[in-house]
Amino acid sequence: KTRCNHEQITRPNQLWQFDIKYGYIHGENKWFFVLAFIDVFTKKVTGFFIGKTCNSGDLALTLNQALINENITFNDQLKIRSDNGPQMSSNKFFFYIKRLEQNLHHEFIPPRTPNKNAFIESFFSILENELLADRYFKTYGEAYLAVTDFISFYNKRRLHGSLNFKSPERFILDYQNGLIKNYEVSA
Repeated sequence: KTRCNHEQITRPNQLWQFDIKYGYIHGENKWFFVLAFIDVFTKKVTGFFIGKTCNSGDLALTLNQALINENITFNDQLKIRSDNGPQMSSNKFFFYIKRLEQNLHHEFIPPRTPNKNAFIESFFSILENELLADRYFKTYGEAYLAVTDFISFYNKRRLHGSLNFKSPERFILDYQNGLIKNYEVSA
């Protein structure tokens, strides 16, 4: 396992953090899981999975779809960072990463240091405070739609103080148009 190092993030798709959070379906008396990848530079949720279970196969498929959606290539030299959870440290996920054609590097935070994965932890805190804590979900379908809608809102309309009160979508457009200069993130 490769441990993460502190570094300055100076562009999109340089470092993604990811983790898994659970929510509760009151009407079914069951848990559901949300897996999300977030770009540390733009705060955009680049990929997510919502399911009644979440295993290493779901993780690999979600990452694969995020890489396609974000048009990640070998030149991006993307790092992904996670905790040491069973899905993240599984042999299945390890070999999936090794087979990828992209120059993708997976690093792990040290045990008991969630601050090293602060951006995904912050997203999950926002998800909890702004959606999950106040909602009574009758069905899995209701929870799925609510979380999907929330992630769309988060990426397209929710203003982020760290992005100079822009949404991730607006920030990305401004960055692509050369309006964002000398912006760095410490991670």
